[in-house]
Amino acid sequence: MKTKKILLALFFIITCVNVSYASSWVNFPESGDIGQAFAISITSTADYSSPVVTWMNRTITLNVEQGGAGRISYGLLGSDVRNTKPGSYKILFEFVQGGKKYKASGNIILRAKEYPKENLTVSPKMVNPPKKELPRIRSEQQVIGTALRTMTADRKWTTPPQPPLSSITLTSQYGKQRVYNGVPRSGHNGADIRAATGTKIRAPFAGKVILTGFHYYAGGSVYIDSGNGVITVFFHLSEINVKKGENVVKGQVVAKSGATGRVTGPHLHYSLVLGGQFVDPIPLLSTSITQMLKHGKISMVN
Repeated sequence: MKTKKILLALFFIITCVNVSYASSWVNFPESGDIGQAFAISITSTADYSSPVVTWMNRTITLNVEQGGAGRISYGLLGSDVRNTKPGSYKILFEFVQGGKKYKASGNIILRAKEYPKENLTVSPKMVNPPKKELPRIRSEQQVIGTALRTMTADRKWTTPPQPPLSSITLTSQYGKQRVYNGVPRSGHNGADIRAATGTKIRAPFAGKVILTGFHYYAGGSVYIDSGNGVITVFFHLSEINVKKGENVVKGQVVAKSGATGRVTGPHLHYSLVLGGQFVDPIPLLSTSITQMLKHGKISMVN
């Protein structure tokens, strides 16, 4: 019994020594363009818990993974072209290690990015909906808002993502200011990809379906949560092949493209939401989080 107590005491001392001499870092970019995704990370030579990052008034829950000789947490963040102005924005990292809470913060300068305008002609009811449709639209907005606030810590996303279609030909890029029937609207918060009605759409990441439905503006819609605030959104679908609550694997067929909702013709609207911010999903198709982190600034956590 005495030997057991001595061994436990030694284990406690060694653990405390390891934690006290742990080195920890955060990685984030110094600047970036509005509307574009970026990568962040927390790295430490010792174990830690409860990692979160706060960005754009949203706290994103991260998970802890084995990383080299230590532990690491990955995250994907960004800013929405619709409501972000150029300037300096604070980013805050927090985690617990050895019973102590650590914090590290910095600032990211977001630059203005020019996006072209686009004139579209749609059904008049899609610009000025009939009064009888307004309760439906408000109800859908509430349900969608709840889905977009989903926050889970289990990282199911891996980069690069699976392209949702076998061929990616943009018909309308992210960020374009939409003008419907001569009425200006906010910037396009996704990418429109050419797709004939009935084309199979695949999940870019593994995840859980958190919302499906046929909505007034978006038509057939699928929302997939992949953890750490990463949510994939598809609009204007002709067919939905998954149900709310279903777990999907990367590359799984989840729907078929169509021309439902506010459209000028059949296509796929593909959005990527990171911590509540709609970002341009296309650049991420050709890169990985490892490559993205190479452009970041590494700061030691005291």
